[in-house]
Amino acid sequence: REGYFVLPPGIDVCGPRMRHFAPSADIMWAEPAKPILKDAEALAKSVEGVYGPGEKPYLAYNLSPSFNWDASGMTDAQMRTFCGDLGKLGFVWQFVTLAGFHLSALNANRLSRTLCGDQSMLGYVEGIQRPERNEGVDTLTHQRWSGADLIDRTLSTMYGHGFSTAIQGEECTENQFGKKEEH
Repeated sequence: REGYFVLPPGIDVCGPRMRHFAPSADIMWAEPAKPILKDAEALAKSVEGVYGPGEKPYLAYNLSPSFNWDASGMTDAQMRTFCGDLGKLGFVWQFVTLAGFHLSALNANRLSRTLCGDQSMLGYVEGIQRPERNEGVDTLTHQRWSGADLIDRTLSTMYGHGFSTAIQGEECTENQFGKKEEH
């Protein structure tokens, strides 16, 4: 009624459709119901040679957080090699949709528990600030990420150098991170 043609679900239906659309596609993606390597192998095999003998098209795979990975039937060892196994099949773009959403929610939950619990501010320092420093995460000094340098350049253009309200000025809290801290 809406103009859609309903197809039966399954990898055996996806392969021929992908072969049909391959000449118009830079990369192809079909999302399975579960993360089963055998299905990915079947999908990759179904489009083999679509661009010529021995040519493999670029394939995409959503490592979806909607999958219950612990209930997928894979062992931890199989999960450990899953991305590499997909890469060997031609899945050159592998991504986790909503990874940032899940990561932010988990870390916000962990942080709120430590701040409200026994650790207080030490929970933030141990759980976020020190790991950022130890791993060289650029957001440790976050002012530049929030546009502070752009605001300073704009103000400098308007008022000239040496204005007293510079965000990234001499007294900037970011300058504290150049010093070695004692724990």
